[in-house]
Amino acid sequence: MRQAHPLVPVVVISVVSLAGMIAALAGDGWRDLAAAGGLAVSIAPIAWALRRR
Repeated sequence: MRQAHPLVPVVVISVVSLAGMIAALAGDGWRDLAAAGGLAVSIAPIAWALRRR
């Protein structure tokens, strides 16, 4: 089985966070919810790492 590149999770988190920031600038309503979710994705790995410690 082939291993994924170690930076794949970092790239995914970065892309989702960038999409959240763009959604925050794009408008109101559901975009605010998408922005909050997108930006929360960047905080989730930190919380997970602190919990595992």
